[in-house]
Amino acid sequence: MWYYRPVIPVGFRIYASAPVITGILGLEFGTYLDASLNYLYYNGYNIDGYQDNVVYLRDVNLMGYSWPDVMLQYSDAGGLCYAEFATSSSYRDDYRFNSLYNSLCATYGSPINSGNGYFSWYGGNQTGFINLNFAYDNGRYYTVMTFGA
Repeated sequence: MWYYRPVIPVGFRIYASAPVITGILGLEFGTYLDASLNYLYYNGYNIDGYQDNVVYLRDVNLMGYSWPDVMLQYSDAGGLCYAEFATSSSYRDDYRFNSLYNSLCATYGSPINSGNGYFSWYGGNQTGFINLNFAYDNGRYYTVMTFGA
């Protein structure tokens, strides 16, 4: 798992009307692992397993798409700090990436271009962040969207 908190470039202005990002899937960042598991279970999420401060979910709906692979990362202190939504294909299909990119720009303004295909947005008042990436690796094309505190 790769955790990347984007650096705000000097002079970059966060979109004034951007909503704050305090959590994902109904879980606030900082929520403890055991409370998260209870919430996910009782709210119908498909828990694939959990190990080493990571909860693995399958087929999660978010922003109009089904994500086959989702990982929720918890800090050593036990609180939710990061979520990764990923999908892959054997052929180049960047429709999901482009759709998400346009939606995130409409909601959070212009992204921070972090290079290597990573685009990042901060929530209002610099709360939380979202990273979006489209990449090719080992014969597959990946769209990955991450949320963090």
